[in-house]
Amino acid sequence: IFLAVMHFSVDGLLDFRALFFVPKRAPFDLFENRKMKNSIKLYVRRVFIMENCDELMPEYLNFVKGVVDSEDLPLNISREMLLQSKILKVIRKNLVKKCVELM
Repeated sequence: IFLAVMHFSVDGLLDFRALFFVPKRAPFDLFENRKMKNSIKLYVRRVFIMENCDELMPEYLNFVKGVVDSEDLPLNISREMLLQSKILKVIRKNLVKKCVELM
């Protein structure tokens, strides 16, 4: 059961779709474990790339669960390329803005 659900797509210079869920109850170890991974899954053109993508959400939003599907990232992206990707930084900025608007 979720408190809030958000589905949106961004078109323009960057194309991606996202689906987010905010759980109704906070996890019992929300503030204890600093190594807690987020639950954001990254897809590129509907192909699964990575689970627990830390680059998509900041640590203070690690309770948000969801899926991001991007059209602009290359399919054969590595972890090092993902860290330096300007596209991913723009996606992160948009995701954080939408999550804050949701709450």
